Amino acid sequence: MTRPRTLFTLAVSAGLLACGNDGTGPGDDVKTDAELTVLRTAASAPPLVATTASFYALKGQNREVRLFYRPAPGSLDSTEFLRFKVPDESLDRRPDGSVIATGDSVLITVTVLDVAKLIVDFQPAGLRFAASKPAELKLSFAEADGDLDDDGDIDGDDVAAESRLAIWRRETIADPWVRLSSVLSVSRDEVEATITGFTNYAIAY
Repeated sequence: MTRPRTLFTLAVSAGLLACGNDGTGPGDDVKTDAELTVLRTAASAPPLVATTASFYALKGQNREVRLFYRPAPGSLDSTEFLRFKVPDESLDRRPDGSVIATGDSVLITVTVLDVAKLIVDFQPAGLRFAASKPAELKLSFAEADGDLDDDGDIDGDDVAAESRLAIWRRETIADPWVRLSSVLSVSRDEVEATITGFTNYAIAY
């Protein structure tokens, strides 16, 4: 597995959204930091253009934020790293529990907490999305190190590990990671999941 090495910038636009659930169920996997393998950025990747970006989600309108990789030298194309969609009726409650009415907006901030592992944090903490129409997060691993198991080579073990990739969430750095029900597309080097609240997210297995 070889992957282009580039970085991201920000774009905000309208978008549609699929439904789902990020709740912890009986079949969910839970792992500690030591047990979880989080994908690493390739050593040859350039530095990030920015590690944080913000946009306003508005109740009654479809909104999304997209983070892109800067085009590689000699290329005009950029690769998308993150796409976060908030549909028109997704915003539910503010962190204080108050209902978000149609026409109200909420400033959402996305921050890459760990550049080496591309762990992403969403704020404001406590913001809730409707379970019937949750937000959707899509992450790309096209720029990750192909040696997924960090054993010094790229082989069948890495191919097997790639097939187990999912989006995992962690409430705080003291909490374990919980695997979300995820849709993995190996051919497009991306994984997506629906979410109903904010926390830390990462691609891992």
